Amino acid sequence: LLLPSTTLITILFVLQNIYPMMQLFTTAAFAAALMSGVSGFSSQQLHASRAATSQLKMSSSSESSRRDILSNAASAAALGISALVIDPNTASAASLRTGTITPQSAANKAAESYQGVYSDPFHPEGYRVIMASGKGATMTLSDGGSGDETYKNIPVGVNGNELSFDFGFKGGPKGVIAVLSDDKQSITFPDGNSWTKNKNKYDGIYKDPKYPNGYRVVRKFRGDTKIINFITEVNDTGNAKDSVFCKGSHASLFSIPTAAFTFYDLPGTAKPVEDEKPTNIVSYALQRPADYSNGVPTLGQFSLEESNSVFPYGTITFPDKTVWTRI
Repeated sequence: LLLPSTTLITILFVLQNIYPMMQLFTTAAFAAALMSGVSGFSSQQLHASRAATSQLKMSSSSESSRRDILSNAASAAALGISALVIDPNTASAASLRTGTITPQSAANKAAESYQGVYSDPFHPEGYRVIMASGKGATMTLSDGGSGDETYKNIPVGVNGNELSFDFGFKGGPKGVIAVLSDDKQSITFPDGNSWTKNKNKYDGIYKDPKYPNGYRVVRKFRGDTKIINFITEVNDTGNAKDSVFCKGSHASLFSIPTAAFTFYDLPGTAKPVEDEKPTNIVSYALQRPADYSNGVPTLGQFSLEESNSVFPYGTITFPDKTVWTRI
């Protein structure tokens, strides 16, 4: 039985919301839905998803029986869904992981710069977004306190690996020269303080090839409900006035280098039209009151895997094959 990729993605989205342990399996399944020319899982991919499920560990020996139960449940679910999408007429697909860094991942890593979302240890709830602008850069800064002001369009000088800051806007010193680390993952100031870039692993500035002048800033965010844990600034033009902010929720970050991210009310998304009644066993199993309390969800796959041929390093991939690449 073959399913359209859109139906498969819907099934995977439901599974990930039912139980986070399905994260590793749905990563492989999501990839299968995106791979050109592959309409289902090969036996290799099914084996890989079972192996990924079996690698989930619990540290306490007292929970061995619970571990077995959960592992068996996850494997059974994986097997059940796999049976729905296997195409017996499709040759075995190549492994998603090549074992060596892929050319696209290498290019993505090489293109990384000083731009990104930084964390200041003295303001753990805040953020600093530094983005190239003209011959230098601009910074958006928030210390994250209750009622704390967000400062925007703060000029930052860029000279090689040196960045110059003027903190006069908040009563601080002017002409402060900080040094960008060789790996471009931190900025260190004369007083010894260091800002860490993309501390939460997924945060950063991304580019969508469909909007070359725009950007997407993904960062940690504490929402009104526990499910909301990040926010995305979506900008298609490069003009800050055109920015739209979308909240989201991510699966457990323990699964990184890959993790599922759900974006709510991304521009261009609309609430899907639901069938009045189920037409087959799959739609019957999935039919339940849809929850749009947080907005219309769009599933994305975040990856830091260097050897993954479908989800390259530093990307977020969507079901329509749009890929955001971190800079």
